[in-house]
Amino acid sequence: MKKNKKNINGYILAGGKSSRMGTDKGLLFLNGKLIIQTIIEQLQTVVHKTCIVSNNAEYKKFGLEVIPDLIKDKGPAGGIFTALSHTASERIFVVSCDMPFITSDAIQFVIEESAHYQITLPVFNSRMQTLFGVYSKNCLPLWQQLMEKGMIKLQEMVTHFELKKIAVEKNELFVDLLFTNINDENDFKQALKNLQHGN
Repeated sequence: MKKNKKNINGYILAGGKSSRMGTDKGLLFLNGKLIIQTIIEQLQTVVHKTCIVSNNAEYKKFGLEVIPDLIKDKGPAGGIFTALSHTASERIFVVSCDMPFITSDAIQFVIEESAHYQITLPVFNSRMQTLFGVYSKNCLPLWQQLMEKGMIKLQEMVTHFELKKIAVEKNELFVDLLFTNINDENDFKQALKNLQHGN
């Protein structure tokens, strides 16, 4: 039994326009299954409930609750706002739909580090991984205020909260590939190569 399962829900952000990829990134096939299927499987073993934030009704085929963005065209900031507004849990784990190499162990590690902080994020290659972290429900009022002021860059927004940053470069749970995003055709081709080489 994984710890913390009762008080944390998982939200997969799949609301992006995928303009660089030309198709919905979470619905790409990689390693014999859709990317989002892999993410769902890894997330469900750790969290109480898994939901998808998306305006694409096709995601309903996975049998999970699909929530449209409450505020359109605000990118991941809007997706996190929608998730925080929706959840009944104290905290949520947020992950992007285009991260095919995540693992339940890495998710669990971040969750276990998240007590007493509003936001908990791994830092990899000197960058906060804002779409692989824990956000407390009590972030919602200030998150909304920041968005109303026109702030939607996550790297900036998270600094306004009680933030825990976890350096994970030397943590064996966080292999180089884990934070791979499939943003465009080149990323997708590289991900296929990595799978073929077993990296």
